[in-house]
Amino acid sequence: MSADEVVTQAAQLITSGDFAGAMAVFEGYIDSNPDDPAGYHGWAEAALFDIQENGNLDDKGNDRINEGQINAYFRRAASMAPENADYNAAYANALVEFDRIPMAVRQLHKLVEIGNASDETDVSFHLYEAARGLIEAIDLKTNFDRSAPIARQYISEAVTFALLGLGFSSAEEAIEYLGLEE
Repeated sequence: MSADEVVTQAAQLITSGDFAGAMAVFEGYIDSNPDDPAGYHGWAEAALFDIQENGNLDDKGNDRINEGQINAYFRRAASMAPENADYNAAYANALVEFDRIPMAVRQLHKLVEIGNASDETDVSFHLYEAARGLIEAIDLKTNFDRSAPIARQYISEAVTFALLGLGFSSAEEAIEYLGLEE
């Protein structure tokens, strides 16, 4: 089965809420195509959707799906296709989701580099969405105390990613527009 067929089949399962089924489809694809990042990315996406929809704790308080494996699969897909903005953004978002903020910020810097390296690759949407998620994660981690050290350290990074996501070439350029008087 081709990668497109696998993605289509898995997307149908995800749409119907069968995340485990989609993960199984991607596992089969990974087994037969271990050098294709699409399988790893797809499995991790399906697993993350499952966690977001159903939580990750079973009746005994244990993780249903190993978050480390999700991160490892996102990281593998991103490293196998380092120029793929979607894979790199998904990895950064998973890091935010699992409260690995410093790692997420490093990954987002890689995403900025991907965008800077090619005029054909637009990462603005990814950066804007990641900035929103990053600020939400920091607010939750600090109980909305933006004077906390981690907030002071990473809020400025998140704002910079948001400004880049809005299409500014730099935070400095955005500040110039904010300083204009009419």
